[in-house]
Amino acid sequence: MLWETLERVNRLRQQAMSNPDFVQSAKEHEQALSEQALSEQEQAVFCPKTKRRINKLKSLADIYQQTEFGHREHQQQH
Repeated sequence: MLWETLERVNRLRQQAMSNPDFVQSAKEHEQALSEQALSEQEQAVFCPKTKRRINKLKSLADIYQQTEFGHREHQQQH
């Protein structure tokens, strides 16, 4: 069962990577995340005593915390 799931995921990944619209969208998304990370990094405050950043960078989990992803009706349960 695990092997079948891995094969299915790999097939879907290959389909997505062969779709130029998906690849373009992924590049735009990556660039937007990079720009957001840079702007947050520029706003970071450093403590003069320890020379450490006070505001840590957000993780992907923090960025997507408020996001609701779509639900597929034909989705199988594992």
